[in-house]
Amino acid sequence: MRYVISVLAAGVLTMTSGVVAAAPSLASGHGHGNGQGTPTNGFSRTGPWNTKLPRHVPLAPNSQAIVNNIKLDKENNYGSWAINTDTYSTPVYYVGRHTPRKRWTFSDCLNLPELAPVIADSLAAVPTPPDMITSMGTDSAVTIYQPSTDTYWDFWRAEKDAAGNWSACWGGKIERYSRNPGIFDNPLGATATGLPMGAFAIRIDELRRGYIDHAVNIATVRTRLDCHSWPATRDDGYVEGADIPCEGQRFRLDPAFDIRTLTSPAARTIARAMQEYGLIMTDKAGALVTYAEDPRLEMARNGGVDPYTKLFDPDDLVPDGSEKYVVLGEIPVERLQALPMDYGKPRR
Repeated sequence: MRYVISVLAAGVLTMTSGVVAAAPSLASGHGHGNGQGTPTNGFSRTGPWNTKLPRHVPLAPNSQAIVNNIKLDKENNYGSWAINTDTYSTPVYYVGRHTPRKRWTFSDCLNLPELAPVIADSLAAVPTPPDMITSMGTDSAVTIYQPSTDTYWDFWRAEKDAAGNWSACWGGKIERYSRNPGIFDNPLGATATGLPMGAFAIRIDELRRGYIDHAVNIATVRTRLDCHSWPATRDDGYVEGADIPCEGQRFRLDPAFDIRTLTSPAARTIARAMQEYGLIMTDKAGALVTYAEDPRLEMARNGGVDPYTKLFDPDDLVPDGSEKYVVLGEIPVERLQALPMDYGKPRR
C-alpha cells in the first residue's frame, strides 16, 4: 500500500529567542566534498546530498518555465527567499549513549489510525534529552542523532505533555545512518517527501567555516500534483501543470553566476553549495524558503545571542532584525536550473 502523508511546512515567521540545554552539531566530521572525511550531515558520501554535480549537467526541457514559476512564488509571497531557522526548521540533537530512551506515542493528528503500526518501531525507544525543544511553528519538528548506535530520528508535530511524555504525528527512524543515502523508507520521514531534515539543513558551523559540503533544500508555495522525483519517496503537491516544480526535483544555481558579486559571506557560502551540490525540493511552504538548523541550542551556551545575526549581517546593515529574510536576496532565483526528473537515481 502506498501511503501519502501530507506534511505542510509553513513559510516565514518572526523569530524569538529561547534558552535550552546545549547540543553539538549532528556529525562530528567535517568533510569537504572531496571524498575525505565524513560529510557534515553524516549521511553516505555517495548519496544524493553529498555527491557533487558535474559542471555540465542535462537540464529539464522546461527548466526555465519551472524556474519562472518558482520566481513567481517568491514575488507573490513576501517577495523574499528566506532562511527558516528556529521557525519551520529543526533543532538538531546529537545525543550520547546514555541519553534516556522513552517510548513515544502516535498522536494521529491526520486522523489516519492505520498508520500507527507503520511508525511504531520509530517511536518505541527514542533517546530523548530532558529539556528537548522542537521547532517553533505548527510543524514542531525535531532531529535526533545517536552516534553510538548510528541511528537517526526525525519527528513532525512532536509534543511533550504535562507529565513529560512525548508524542509525534509522524516521522521516522533510520538505522545504519552513516551508510544511508539520506532517504527514509516510504512512508516514513517528517517532510512530505520522506527526505531527512538533517541531510539538508544548513549548519551554523558550516557558515562559520565558509563551506557547505552537501546539497541544500528549497521549498516553495506551489508544487505539482501527484508528482515526485528521486530521491523523494512521496509528495503532497496540489497544483496541476507541467511547469510546476515536483517535490524531490533537483535544481542548481547556474555555475556561470559569479558568487563574488554577493555582498554577504553567508550568501556566498550558500550559493557555492547551490552550484556545487545543488538544491532539492523537499516540501511545499508558505513562501520560498531554505532551511538552516535551529540556533536556540547554541543560544543556550552564549547568553541568548542568535549566531545568525552576525553570520547573515556581519556589518550590521539590517537594523530591524530581518537578516534571514534578506541574506539570500542577491541570489537570482531566475538563475536556478531545473534538472531532469529522477536525476542521479541509481540504476538497478
